[in-house]
Amino acid sequence: MNSVISFKVERDGKEFHAWCPELPGCHTHGNTVSKALENLKDAVKLYLDTVIEEEIVAQTSRMLDEA
Repeated sequence: MNSVISFKVERDGKEFHAWCPELPGCHTHGNTVSKALENLKDAVKLYLDTVIEEEIVAQTSRMLDEA
């Protein structure tokens, strides 16, 4: 299964705001479009790492409860 994560970038005053609509709360900014996208790449990695870690903890907890 392939999943696609889209991104949006828009000017926000003197900076650029970047975010992924599919990932609630995954937003960042940068002085240039390139910097905003570089920061967004890092933000997406952190977001997904957090979601994965939370799921591992939840599954482990369920397994221990069932044991």
